[in-house]
This record gives sequence, structure tokens and C-alpha cells, in this order.
Amino acid sequence: MFEQSKIAVGESIVLKSILFDLGKADLRPESKPELDKVVAFLQANPKAEIALSGHTSSEGDAALNRSLSYRRVKACKDYIVSKGIDLGRIVAEGFGPDRPVAPNDTEANRAKNRRVEMRVVKL
Repeated sequence: MFEQSKIAVGESIVLKSILFDLGKADLRPESKPELDKVVAFLQANPKAEIALSGHTSSEGDAALNRSLSYRRVKACKDYIVSKGIDLGRIVAEGFGPDRPVAPNDTEANRAKNRRVEMRVVKL
């Protein structure tokens, strides 16, 4: 269960409210409650393993966006590990603009593409 919803191996969830300043990889304080839910999920499911993936819009250089998305998702992983979760249970992946969920044609759609997802790898 994650946020009162059943989750299965292979499923991805967009983590809400994971926020960063433009071009930066430092977690903003309002991101921590959502990451605390991931910590609680992992504590409640001690055999669970997850993959965190970072995504950006297509604005700017694609290679820089891939690097930025990885650094951002690594910051999420580091936060979760700082709460006592074994780092071997989390894989961090940065995809930059390569996996959009919406066209990058409006600011609203670009905002949808700027996200962190959690995929359950093992339960």
C-alpha cells in the first residue's frame, strides 16, 4: 500500500510535490513530506526495492537535463537513505527529457514532465 492504494511490482507512481529550484538539485523543504511517505512505505515493506526516476521538460540542453534529473533523483535517494533505509534498496535513474508524459508545447505540459517517479522493483 502507498497512500491507501495497492501498488504492485512494476507499477510507477508520480511523487507529488517533489520540488527543486530552477537548474538546481537541492531538495526544497516542501518535498520532504512526500519523501517521508516513501520512507514509511519502505519501512512497512522491508523486502521492497524501488527505482526512483527523474524527468525534466525539453527546455535546454538534453544532456544537461539528463544530468540534472539524475542529480535531483539522487538527492531524493540520499534523503530516504538518511532516514535509515538501506541504499541497496533504491536505484536512482535520470532520464531528462527522454520520457515525457505530455507534449512540451505549453508551460502546464512542461510542468507535468518535470517529475520524480517511484517504481516498485520488488516486494
